[in-house]
Amino acid sequence: MSTMASLARYHAFIPRILAPVHPLLPFGALDLFGSLRLSMVVNWAASGAFDQQPVPMQVNGDVHEKSNGVSSKKSKKTCRARAGLLQELLGISVIVFGGETFLCALSGTTPSWLIDPKLLLLFWTAHTLQTRTPLIHFLPSKPSFIPELLLSVPDGIGRALLLTRFSVVPLLRPLSATSLPATPSTLILTPFILAVPFAAIAFSGLNLFSATPKLAVPAELQPWGWTSPDFWAALVCPAMFLYLIGPVKGWAWGLGWSEEAATVLIAIFITSVFIMRTVYNLGGQSSASSSSKKIKTA
Repeated sequence: MSTMASLARYHAFIPRILAPVHPLLPFGALDLFGSLRLSMVVNWAASGAFDQQPVPMQVNGDVHEKSNGVSSKKSKKTCRARAGLLQELLGISVIVFGGETFLCALSGTTPSWLIDPKLLLLFWTAHTLQTRTPLIHFLPSKPSFIPELLLSVPDGIGRALLLTRFSVVPLLRPLSATSLPATPSTLILTPFILAVPFAAIAFSGLNLFSATPKLAVPAELQPWGWTSPDFWAALVCPAMFLYLIGPVKGWAWGLGWSEEAATVLIAIFITSVFIMRTVYNLGGQSSASSSSKKIKTA
């Protein structure tokens, strides 16, 4: 059996995670995961988990600071103020639908969230429940190695579908006469616009998850910011996908693979990249923590 046929077999798994999980819950498993996962990352950003030094947060009127798993109360004067719920929901909306809204404005079409806001409401509801109810106590306070390593797999599958099936394929088979034309530039830049710039604006360009939003240079535009996998993979993966399935409309080069096999290969590639990123960023976490404890007890 050829490599293409072997990979294409695994594509049968994808429709299952996109199909509604229940008639009363018209969302796929991947949508549900994505809403909860994004809420988790936004909670880290809003609570200062990515800051250089841990900052105490106010929870249910009390101020707590976690240090080596021990929670202690602090004076409210030292508490880091958190952005309001509506501000965080605005930031999530920018991340999820900013790229689509921008592209719709260019093509003169209506964004999906205006026609059917179910997905928007899902992301809003997931974040509200996870961060404004007692459920917040079940969220990890910061990224850690093993959970992030496991979550790299669904993260990679979701990103692969965003950069192929949900961005490139609609340009190849447009449903509307007003859709953007399929050209080499639109086929590469459309996935990039959906995945990168508006997330960069929300997280670091406008700091929408800070209590005091401020204009700053997005992390991706700072020196070496392009080395972030989220940045370069949004350009490399669509090009790889097009070369695998090409030649197609707007793209004259390729190997003639099926879309199913190419999608699976891209998912394997980006998942591997996310796993390596986790190992690079968090792989030494346990040993560093152990060394720190030894120094303190010496």
